[in-house]
Amino acid sequence: MRLAKELHVTLDELVFAEGERGPDTSFRMQFEALSGFSEEEKKIAKELLDILILKHAANRLSAGDAA
Repeated sequence: MRLAKELHVTLDELVFAEGERGPDTSFRMQFEALSGFSEEEKKIAKELLDILILKHAANRLSAGDAA
């Protein structure tokens, strides 16, 4: 972390190749559109994504338990 701070870059920039991390190309335009949202709209979008991610994780865990 100290190196990233000294170089004024993120940890991701130090660890991952350019383009290796970030939204899938099919989502890139949607995420770019979010930059024009109000703070309240961004908050709602983030909450919706969090819910979908948690649902997906729960489905994966329950499928793993059944196997």
